[in-house]
Amino acid sequence: MLFTFQNITYTLGTGPARQITVSGSVSEGGVLVVRGPSGAGKTTLLRVLARLQPCDGGEVFLQGESWLHIPSPLWRVGVHYLAQKPALFDGTVADNLAKPFETKVGSKHRLDPGQAKALMQELLLDANLWEQDSRTLSGGEAARIAFVRGLLIQPHVMLLDEPTAALDDQAREAFYGVLSRWLTGPGRAALLVSHNNDYKVLDRVSFLDIGPGQRGE
Repeated sequence: MLFTFQNITYTLGTGPARQITVSGSVSEGGVLVVRGPSGAGKTTLLRVLARLQPCDGGEVFLQGESWLHIPSPLWRVGVHYLAQKPALFDGTVADNLAKPFETKVGSKHRLDPGQAKALMQELLLDANLWEQDSRTLSGGEAARIAFVRGLLIQPHVMLLDEPTAALDDQAREAFYGVLSRWLTGPGRAALLVSHNNDYKVLDRVSFLDIGPGQRGE
């Protein structure tokens, strides 16, 4: 398996403790769809797997290597989380796409404007957005720019939290077209949370059902 998590345990809410223990895996080229009712802890699971918040126990393996042996900044390059409402930085769209390459981990590479613009075009984004202030983007535009930014850092695993929630039908179709092609590359897989069931256009989909008081397998 490309990506495996075993007995990941975390607590939900600030009231009475609701503890979730989840195990799952996804193979190269596959998509693991995380399902459950609102408040079941789907977003929390993705954030834990991305090492954006702690968990109470468990271990995760990327290509057979434990996350305990990989520094957090490097892990977040290999296992990239895309929030439902992604954060964009001040500046232009181009500035935002270049941001990951300004970090210590990303400084070994440089932004390829041609690749970035090609991805934007595939996602039905106007080329004029390149120099546009990121604060003026619509929710759907911001979601797709954040997706492009994630693809550019070449992760092994994409953790996608309601990635098409702000997209119309055409943009949604384009999004899944790009994701499908990306998944054909070596050493790639995705975990996906979606209430739209629009992931049905993808191949090699498996499911993980989670919720308070139950164990996901």
